[in-house]
Amino acid sequence: MITEIQTNFYRISLPMPYRLRHVHTYALVQGADIALFDTGMNMPGAYEKLEEDLKSVGLGTQFIRDIYITHSHTDHCSMAGLLQERTKAKIHISAAANNVYQYFHQAEVLTKAARIFYAKHGMSPREVDAMVEEIDDIRGIIAPFNADDHLEQNEIREFGDWKFEVIFTPGHAAGHVCFFFREEGFLIAGDHVLPYISPSLSPNIFDEVFQPLKNYLDSLQIVENLPVTTIYPGHGNSFTNISERAGEIRTHHELRKQVVLQCLNAQPKTTYAISAEISGAATSRWDDWEKFMALNGTYVYLQELNREGVIKETMEGNVLVYKTI
Repeated sequence: MITEIQTNFYRISLPMPYRLRHVHTYALVQGADIALFDTGMNMPGAYEKLEEDLKSVGLGTQFIRDIYITHSHTDHCSMAGLLQERTKAKIHISAAANNVYQYFHQAEVLTKAARIFYAKHGMSPREVDAMVEEIDDIRGIIAPFNADDHLEQNEIREFGDWKFEVIFTPGHAAGHVCFFFREEGFLIAGDHVLPYISPSLSPNIFDEVFQPLKNYLDSLQIVENLPVTTIYPGHGNSFTNISERAGEIRTHHELRKQVVLQCLNAQPKTTYAISAEISGAATSRWDDWEKFMALNGTYVYLQELNREGVIKETMEGNVLVYKTI
């Protein structure tokens, strides 16, 4: 579905198989030229749906000249390579997001890092094999692309009469950026701020120094301080009150962090054991993807609790464990 939000600015909703069922891409139009913000997911029918929607307003994918990527998750960038091949569009992405993308296209490096990370956090060999298979499936979806340049923090980009600022917002993903149209007051937010759910936070298995929650909350404050009138997210409806939504998200993360802390005591526990304890009986119905996401989310809060000095992280053999101090 394509919606004209204001003159020459469109939201296009494309399908994806995950829980949210849809992802938005945004199109700015200048004459016959299009700048696309995120691309949607490279899955059967998605390209044809994008083409159909653009044609319905007198345009087409052949007019795409620039592609701006908020972050390198599959549902936001995996059609970029296909569009680049067919349209010769230039792709703009942050250096950090491009690094994540590059790692995902090095199968042996990715597999090795994933095996080490998930085994270290308490998964069995069978479960690690399942995680590697899930990650490899994700890797295979992304059509290869070449970045034409790297977005710089706070730089101003222009597309015809449009001007927008690049706002670095790491947290949900390393290298995540938002695009702020100061004159219009709107923010293309990717997955940084969503209207109904709190964006998931996951570790960077290639950079365990990266603190997703701390970075996310710092980035949330940066966006909250902008004179934003309307937020256009990667999923869900647009909304207007950034401060109210930011407050709800902060409360969510604080409550989740406390839930993780309450699972800890003097007995050392692995990240995987803690994530299973939090989810209780639901774990018996988990598929491999849900196990993957639960462990990632739990580890993010353990990282933050460890950084705050309220728990202790130690290695027992080749496995990380956590306990209260």
